[in-house]
Amino acid sequence: MKASDKALTSADALIRTARAKSSATVPGARRAALYLRQSPTRNGEDGIERQRERTTALASSRGWRVVSEYVDLDVSASKTRGKGTDWARMLTDRSAGLIDVVIAVDLDRLLRSTRDLNALIDAGLMAVTVDGEIDLTTADGEFRATMLAGIARFEVRRKGERQSRANQQRAERGGVPKGTRCTGYNTDGTVREDEAETVRALFNEFAQGDTLRTLSRRYELTPSSVRTILTNPRYAGRRTYKGKVVGDGSWTALVDPVAFDLVNARLADPRRKTNATGTTARKYLGSGLFRCACGDTRRIVSGGSGGTRYTCRGCYMTRNREAVDQYVLAVLAARLRQPDALAALRPGIEGRDDAVDLLAEHTALRERLTGLAALVADGTLTPDDVREAVEPLRARLADVETALAEHARTPVLDGLEGVLDKLDEAWPTMTTDRQRALVSLFMTVTLHRAQQGRKGFDPETVTIDWTR
Repeated sequence: MKASDKALTSADALIRTARAKSSATVPGARRAALYLRQSPTRNGEDGIERQRERTTALASSRGWRVVSEYVDLDVSASKTRGKGTDWARMLTDRSAGLIDVVIAVDLDRLLRSTRDLNALIDAGLMAVTVDGEIDLTTADGEFRATMLAGIARFEVRRKGERQSRANQQRAERGGVPKGTRCTGYNTDGTVREDEAETVRALFNEFAQGDTLRTLSRRYELTPSSVRTILTNPRYAGRRTYKGKVVGDGSWTALVDPVAFDLVNARLADPRRKTNATGTTARKYLGSGLFRCACGDTRRIVSGGSGGTRYTCRGCYMTRNREAVDQYVLAVLAARLRQPDALAALRPGIEGRDDAVDLLAEHTALRERLTGLAALVADGTLTPDDVREAVEPLRARLADVETALAEHARTPVLDGLEGVLDKLDEAWPTMTTDRQRALVSLFMTVTLHRAQQGRKGFDPETVTIDWTR
């Protein structure tokens, strides 16, 4: 054997022996961690087991002791990996001094942003990839890693911009939105009739006076889910992009667009919430609605066992709830039977046109105010410059919102024409929410103290001021 061959053989043997040594026999051997990640798309990626084999082999070849393994399944490296991910746990363990170096099969498995690269560098955690893309144990490796991470970040941003442009174009053309299926529709935009009936009922019954809480119980939903449905422009056939309506959709609307806007005007009306707790659910007719003659600004509340009484929190006046409710509903029934009661509030075609005009004006006013605010924000104008223009806009906006709120309340009259002659029988079939909506629409009820020692109900102790 030639001397040169002998030297090579000797060197190979020495290398093999060094690599075969157990990390336990190598003083100061680096404590290595394996980082194994699989993204949600899994496009041509090595599986977790294959990544484990390759990273373990690299650790063995370098004489490093594998002390920990971090696995992130269905996690994207393009987004922030926060609490709950093994990436975050790995950085925490490094802060605790438990690991020295992390091994991944390639850069994409480990990171795709300079933010995450800096997190490794700041933590003093060296990193090596099987495919040799980075080696943070050297200055050259750190420089190459920074360049590669920047390129990866650029590709992610560019892909996101292309996707955003495609989504915007799809929205403007009215195509069916991608993503989570919307209740009432199939993924291709066709109507799912069983669910569509529920959606229509939610809009109709809310418009007629039922509250979010009542509807959530009736249809086994959460109040927030009901609100989400009622505020989703898709049900009015409108296409949105990033929260803004950009046009009409190509699918069938489940509710009339004007009815949708009026429902949302009612949702936005601060007068809809009349109680201290902020919930719109009420069990009794006058709770949070009737007033007390003492002048206390807080509305009447129910009290007593089973809510048998109305109570004023200011003067502690109490009244029999059932007797008061019967009287108020009887007076309301008499008012509803008068020829002008429903006609004066029924919008009809002209009323619908008026609502459309109000909605258009409301949008224009809001846009004008937003435009002025933007000019102040960027320094083009000062607050003093716009104050004179803003005040009349705000005043008119308040008037328009009040008018819209009135339009939004008229659906509570739906279906009453056919039962006007037998309202005493119809009251029990109506929800308390709708009864309250009718009372609120037509009257203000004020309760007085009953005369001490007098038996029976005295109508003079209930003052009704008609608003219609």
